Amino acid sequence: SLPTKYINCSSQKCVCSDCFYATNSYKSCAYQRCWEYNKTTQTCNDLRKDQRTAFFLSLFLSPLGAANLYIEQVVIGGLQLAIFVGFPILGLCIWAYIFAFCFDHNDSNESVLYIFAFCCFDRNASNEDQKKRILWPLNVLCIVWILVIMMWWAADIVAFAEDLRTSGDGCPLRHNLGN
Repeated sequence: SLPTKYINCSSQKCVCSDCFYATNSYKSCAYQRCWEYNKTTQTCNDLRKDQRTAFFLSLFLSPLGAANLYIEQVVIGGLQLAIFVGFPILGLCIWAYIFAFCFDHNDSNESVLYIFAFCCFDRNASNEDQKKRILWPLNVLCIVWILVIMMWWAADIVAFAEDLRTSGDGCPLRHNLGN
């Protein structure tokens, strides 16, 4: 049975608080899934994720997916983390490939900066041709990557500030950002 401490059923309508919600007919109350009633202490525990925590995680760590992982939106948070961490790792792998296979390491004229700045799919091409063919697509990819991260970051900040997100279990966030 439900505790009467949180339920007021007078005038043939029930008013429920905290752990409970009024059924469609308002004649009874039922447990809310976002709250937990402790029968021993007769208290309600709010299981919802904190909006303030989610907002500050989005403000400072959104590119890592921290806010979405906190609210148990694992797919979105994992995708943010993969984009933020995966792209630089892919870039490092590309540069390692370039270093390992594209340059003659016995040539003392090739400095480390030179090696990391140019790639040669065609060993006979001049350095200027290599720059034009290889570096501009990599620069475009970097700019797109930065823009995607910045737009997603801004969207997350707005979504958490305006409380537009729910946690992974479908519960709304606990409203406490303006408090």
